[in-house]
Amino acid sequence: MTMFVQEFQRRVAEINKYFDLVDKIEQIGSGSTRSITFPSGEYTVDLELQKILKSHCYLILYNLIESSIRNGITAIHDAISLDRLTYKELNPKIQRLWVLNDLSKSFRDAYLKKETIADNLQEALKVVLDDEVVALDPTNIPISGNLDAKTITNLIDMYGFFGNLGFPKSEIDPVLDLVVKMRCDLAHGNVSFSDASRDRVWRELVEDKNKIVRYLTHLLQNIEEYIQRKKYKI
Repeated sequence: MTMFVQEFQRRVAEINKYFDLVDKIEQIGSGSTRSITFPSGEYTVDLELQKILKSHCYLILYNLIESSIRNGITAIHDAISLDRLTYKELNPKIQRLWVLNDLSKSFRDAYLKKETIADNLQEALKVVLDDEVVALDPTNIPISGNLDAKTITNLIDMYGFFGNLGFPKSEIDPVLDLVVKMRCDLAHGNVSFSDASRDRVWRELVEDKNKIVRYLTHLLQNIEEYIQRKKYKI
């Protein structure tokens, strides 16, 4: 089992522990004034606390989504680096990625002198023509805190790690989009933690968590197969 799959399973175990805790607190009931006993004394579990705990579920679910996909794609970059492949040995999708993310950064500055552009271009051509080893910079993975369903689909197409994802897009995409929306609203302060989950039924949130875990399990299996079969090669 690859390290990025092991890391995913470790994070899932953490999330399950948190969901188990929130589930037990949810069972107390929304109108309850019951308390939990701690060594320092009793603490009342009210409705506001329950809603705050539920809202945190969106943050940890988004963290699972982004970290799992980032780790999987980083593993692809590492495999390419270990194989020490040249530009000509990479498949067209990975060639385009190298040009788009790694090569083009040498030409993004609008104030570059013509001489500098010529030097950068000459260096890039040398890598291709002289069959030098190409490496993908892991810092260029296009993930920036807004990993919604469309962005994930684009990443799958960009690298080519296609395969069964466990659900039709019409079923899983709304779940992914809801999680990233809630994450962004909470992270940017657009909504309070007590308000974020006000209209969310706990059972629905648990179902969303199970769907995300199943979806990511399939996605990472696709990446694992992609690496094992070296689909990044031409």
